[in-house]
Amino acid sequence: MRMLFLILVLANLVGLAYIRYAESRAGADAQISLLQISPEKLKLLKPRSGEKAPAALASSPPQPALACLEWGGFAAEDAPRAAAALARFDLADKLSQREVGDGGWWVYLPPLKTRAEADRKASEVKALGIDDLYVVPESSQWRFALALGTFRTEEAANNRLAQLQQKGLRAAVVGPRGAIRSIFVIRDPGDAMAAKIAGLAADFPNAELKAIACADAPAAKNQ
Repeated sequence: MRMLFLILVLANLVGLAYIRYAESRAGADAQISLLQISPEKLKLLKPRSGEKAPAALASSPPQPALACLEWGGFAAEDAPRAAAALARFDLADKLSQREVGDGGWWVYLPPLKTRAEADRKASEVKALGIDDLYVVPESSQWRFALALGTFRTEEAANNRLAQLQQKGLRAAVVGPRGAIRSIFVIRDPGDAMAAKIAGLAADFPNAELKAIACADAPAAKNQ
């Protein structure tokens, strides 16, 4: 029932935000979606407060994971404004942020100063039995980095990184490719705080707000 309750809270607040925003704009852009959120897709897994397992059970079932809110993805120019809006709520260590790339993920060695250094490093890497690589050309912002594979998901990139580390290549890293977008994660916000965050809809019409199990949230850096 808690999941249904919080879904209804978010849906009602989104509707209220739309009405107020439409009135303040006097009909202009009234059809803009104020919050890209589908209530039927929310998966709020936090148990009802005070709920206990039946006494007849010999052992208690595993407790559901805490519910998190995931809000994003913000382009580079919008992320600071969204961060400032969330800062007003004093979320402390409940708030974290991560970045994703429009072009997926890649494994690479950080850029070297010159092409000669990059070629020399490439030879050292090939000596470890790693042939799937190339030197990023000078025309790129990542010039003279060594690309070691591109992937659609961060998980696949991390798997490739683990393989490289087993071969002795310790300096490789995983990072997003393409335009970088920011996603904010609010851990176990509670109903009242979730309502406040949903109330930001009018100011960020292109943001997507969804509920996930906190255990499913990718690693993020604290604000």
